[in-house]
Amino acid sequence: MLSIMSETNLVATEIIRTIPSIMRLVAAELRKQQSQLVPAQLGVMGALAERSCNLSELAEVSGVSLPTMSGTVSHLVAQGLVKRTRAPHDRRMIMLELTPDGRAQLDQLGHYIIGHIAALLAPLSDADLTTLQNGLITLQKVFPPWEPFKRD
Repeated sequence: MLSIMSETNLVATEIIRTIPSIMRLVAAELRKQQSQLVPAQLGVMGALAERSCNLSELAEVSGVSLPTMSGTVSHLVAQGLVKRTRAPHDRRMIMLELTPDGRAQLDQLGHYIIGHIAALLAPLSDADLTTLQNGLITLQKVFPPWEPFKRD
């Protein structure tokens, strides 16, 4: 049992060490593209590209408080990247969705960021790329994209 815990701790440590490097790359690419967005805003836009949702749902899947998400959304609305609309099934509920400009900017920035990451991965062997892909698939089983964080 000790070796299993040691191995999971080692993997968890490597995940925690790697994520900030990836996020720094994303932030640098946003600056390089002269975007006014930060990675967290790009993540919100990515979530809204999947489906429209209300502020509470968006805060929950992003793992942040309602006030934090409200500020993020207000900034994106002010930039014309996200719009608020009334839910057809409940006029009291406000739904959030990307505007056409928001979708275009997300697509363009995604193209640049993915291109940069692909260029960094290009020197890897096919075997290393397969190993990495399999590891990411496994990681997404533990941390499914756009699902609420489980809090203990």
